[in-house]
Amino acid sequence: MLKGKKGIYVLLPLVVFIWGAIIYQVVDAFSDEDPEIADITNVSFAKIETKEREKFQISTVNRDPFLGTIYKPKKVVPKTTTHVKKQEITWPSIQYKGYVAAQNRSSTIFLIEINGSEQLLKINDTFADVKLIKGSSTTVKLRYKGKNKQFQILN
Repeated sequence: MLKGKKGIYVLLPLVVFIWGAIIYQVVDAFSDEDPEIADITNVSFAKIETKEREKFQISTVNRDPFLGTIYKPKKVVPKTTTHVKKQEITWPSIQYKGYVAAQNRSSTIFLIEINGSEQLLKINDTFADVKLIKGSSTTVKLRYKGKNKQFQILN
């Protein structure tokens, strides 16, 4: 950049000028002289005149202005929502106790206790509204009032 004394001759006045401006701003901010306030003159306001708005009423639309067809508004039928509470189904006391199977497996009989009464049921047999849907060696699937439930064998 600038080498030797040429740099000092250019940069020294620049630094002095910047520091002088900073010191002047600080001294001027703390001086006791208040700036002069311009003379206050009275300001008058003119009243703004307003026009009363025209009142209008929206008329019904008889025909579509774009298609030229007669406009028929759709009838809005209020929706009535009826909340039907689903009754909680209380299953009878059921325990799966075991099964007896022949060698051909077509005539398997399951031992199920329903409300304290032991019953021997085959698939699709019904007792006290409880229907045996499916069975295996570990579980049986029963239907009661349209609901299915699976029961494990007691150990």
